[in-house]
Amino acid sequence: MKHRPSLFLAAAMLAGAAGCNKSPAEPSSATAAAPASAAATPSIVAPRPATPVNNAAIRNVDQPVTLAVQNAISTKPGLTYTFEVASDAAFATKVQTKDAVGEGNPTTNVRLDALPPAADYWWHARASGGGTTGVFGPPFKFSVGPAITINAPVPISPLTGARTGTRPPLRVTNATRTGPAGAVTYRFEISTSPTFTPIVATAINTEGVNETGFVPAADLAANTGFFWRAVAIDAVNGVFSPPSATQSFVTADPLWMGTQPPPGGGRAVKGLGWDTRTVRSFSGVTFESPRLEVSQVFDLLDRGFTPQGALDWMNSNGYPTEAVWYPGPVVIGFVYEYLAFVHGTWELVIRAGA
Repeated sequence: MKHRPSLFLAAAMLAGAAGCNKSPAEPSSATAAAPASAAATPSIVAPRPATPVNNAAIRNVDQPVTLAVQNAISTKPGLTYTFEVASDAAFATKVQTKDAVGEGNPTTNVRLDALPPAADYWWHARASGGGTTGVFGPPFKFSVGPAITINAPVPISPLTGARTGTRPPLRVTNATRTGPAGAVTYRFEISTSPTFTPIVATAINTEGVNETGFVPAADLAANTGFFWRAVAIDAVNGVFSPPSATQSFVTADPLWMGTQPPPGGGRAVKGLGWDTRTVRSFSGVTFESPRLEVSQVFDLLDRGFTPQGALDWMNSNGYPTEAVWYPGPVVIGFVYEYLAFVHGTWELVIRAGA
């Protein structure tokens, strides 16, 4: 008696046949999960160094140095970076390490601490993220220049309290320096304020022998207090000295370079003959009219002095004059000129005789 195979057995056989017909290249469910697991580990291409460029020369004054890299290429975002700086190309002696630097866009930058001057350095960087640490990019070299120091120049004149003309020569002793400084220039500044705001006159002059000076190109205001200072500059290396000690001076009235007469004015009026000119006296002497002592006497008259009082004050205060006052008519005689009081004004007349 023949027996039919059971339904259970038939089902089993069909399942086995199906298993045998599966392609060898078709993964099982366990195998299919493997690529998803692998994708969780990012691939990171090393960042490329950007600045400073390879073999860059950096002035010591331009420290601290900032390093920058082109961002690494990665299958996942959110990378951090490690920068290393060494004193040798093999990175056996690291001098600075900056770790866990957040990624920028499109570059990632880090600012170093100041490095010792007059030395060569190598640097590189790598990126990390998602459990993967990338490799370091190629190393770049840079050099930091020597340290240069310029001390403040020392004022020579005018020193605080001096009375000067309206174009006083400013002078300083040349600044001392350390390190291989380049050509040094000096910036002079003159101000009416000790804070040097505003600056009323300034210039940059090349360094002289032992000392350097500056003369204002235009007259400063008379009877005015000023402050001045100087700074030494090595422009090539970008080094500036501290300013010199601030000095002050007062410009004298051009008429009175020494003792100043008392203030006042508006009591005398000029008449004829006051135009500035070159003239020849009756005795053949060429001179500029009006002469200084004539202008000084008129200034004293304008301040309220009497004619004789003006002459006495000049002779007593360092401005000797041989002028003579003739009270009637009112005339003050000088060597080549005389002042005549005519109808309420003082007229200047060239003398017709010696």
